[in-house]
Amino acid sequence: MKKLLNKNNKIIIAVLLISLFLFHLPLMIKNIITADVLLNNSYYNGYAWEISLGRFGTFIVGLLKSYLSFPHVDLIISYILLSLSFILILDLFEIKDKLPTIFLLILIVVSPVISATLLFHFWNIVYFIAFFLSISSIYLYYKAKNKYLKYLVPLIFIIGSLSFYQAYLSFIVSLFIFYNIHLILKKKINYKECIKYIGLILCGIICYFILMKLSQIILHIDMANYSNANGIGISTILSIPSKIIDSYKLFYQFFFANSIMKNTYFHNNIFNLLLLICFTISYAIAVYKSKVDNKEKALLIILFLLIPIFVNSVIFVISDAKLQLLMSASYLTIYIFFISLLNQKYIKITTYILLAILLRNYFIQDQATYLTLENTFNTYHTVINTAINNYINELDNKFIIIGEYDDRSELVQNISNSNYGYISDSSIFWEEHHLRKLGFERFTSEYFGLNLEYASEEDYEKVKDILNYKFIYSIDNIVIINFDNYKEKNYHQR
Repeated sequence: MKKLLNKNNKIIIAVLLISLFLFHLPLMIKNIITADVLLNNSYYNGYAWEISLGRFGTFIVGLLKSYLSFPHVDLIISYILLSLSFILILDLFEIKDKLPTIFLLILIVVSPVISATLLFHFWNIVYFIAFFLSISSIYLYYKAKNKYLKYLVPLIFIIGSLSFYQAYLSFIVSLFIFYNIHLILKKKINYKECIKYIGLILCGIICYFILMKLSQIILHIDMANYSNANGIGISTILSIPSKIIDSYKLFYQFFFANSIMKNTYFHNNIFNLLLLICFTISYAIAVYKSKVDNKEKALLIILFLLIPIFVNSVIFVISDAKLQLLMSASYLTIYIFFISLLNQKYIKITTYILLAILLRNYFIQDQATYLTLENTFNTYHTVINTAINNYINELDNKFIIIGEYDDRSELVQNISNSNYGYISDSSIFWEEHHLRKLGFERFTSEYFGLNLEYASEEDYEKVKDILNYKFIYSIDNIVIINFDNYKEKNYHQR
């Protein structure tokens, strides 16, 4: 364990911390928010909701944070957790060469999965604790000699990781599989140890379910049906055949479609395909050149073909889970393993060139996303300020928003096309009326210091279809901000 604190690792941690800080600086100095962040900014106490989703561990973190959320502090703690996790990964896969270390470090900094997680600053600590615990559970099991550190602590870590975010089950499973492939290729595999850890995972899942149910009973909270969280359990066994097919579909969507990440705008789908081909060739060479017997080679081939199932394993537990960036940490393990596996000279050079292009694209896309979100915030701020200035003296007015902000100017549209995923496509205010009401009232209170009233859903139904070509106007003491009529030329029209 002491070797983790060597001089080289301290330098790596320092470089990673500085890189994360500089690259994601907009999250600290700009108004970059989403609907979730707006509703839960500064103070978050929605733990009844989190517990209803089975995330009872979040309540403990909430108590430790006194329900407060400070972006600067939360981000720095997240960076530290990420850096420590990175060191464990390097040691676990015995990555010592500078080039793979550099590429993996850059991947951690610019990956859309990491960027999307950091964006939710009111909750990013929880996600990265789960990330760290997932890696630590495997690391301690295989590296520790003390039986408590080897068995009990990893079990607690697995339970803890799931209690923060169930999606990290996929991360644990995929990292475990890739590490054991690594051990097979190195002729270091101990199948008894492997089976014991599988038992630990199963035991951890069972203990997690028991504690989840106990937390809901003790706190008198029912299981929510959000993402069909109340469908967790035995009922999902019947859907296993369809889930196998779904896992391959999700694998395709992550790397080649736009529903999870926007892959086509910078042709990332092509680079992903070429990288997967390089990875496959490199894997085939490693298996062919390995000194394992034919049975183990067959096992290695089967495990390779099952990768989409491993990285999406959470969908076998939660019956209606829909993959999105916050749930995609397991996909990082693919890059980690295959970069550590690179062996043949020309494949290695080709892979590094393709990775450099992909990471460059991620760099641009992440920054474009931050710029898009900042632009969206500034637009909403200016628009609402205009409406308030025009109607603030009419005290009986209520406010309402119709439609969503959609700037069709060429510059902004190009930036929007460059973002990585679903987040930048979302308005600051949710579409559902109650959530939009909460968002508007929170926005005007936090950024204008005003307690403005948002119109009721009944009022919305009365005015939404009344024809008016103005952008901001009033009907029956209801101030309407109609983004469907947004044009620069009538921006100040009343």
